[in-house]
Amino acid sequence: MTPEQEQWLIRAVQELQAAQQEMRLVQQNQQLLIQELREGQAMLAQFFREALERFDERTRAIERRTEALERRTDEMAKEMREMRQEIRDLRRDFLERR
Repeated sequence: MTPEQEQWLIRAVQELQAAQQEMRLVQQNQQLLIQELREGQAMLAQFFREALERFDERTRAIERRTEALERRTDEMAKEMREMRQEIRDLRRDFLERR
């Protein structure tokens, strides 16, 4: 092997080693980015789970209040029917006594 060939081979090996080192750094950075992405996805998933739970809780509370209001409305309607009937009865009694 000539000295020029030997120098060329040494430079080629050094360049290859440098490229391999750079590739390792890129792979390490890629692994870090993947890990950060997974952590971000987990945080986002947790945020949405909690938000949905709060939404469900609020929805159930609204449904309970709505049901209570419906019951109260039904009770009031029944009371109104009873009062109308009492008024009719009172009118009838009044008219019969005259």
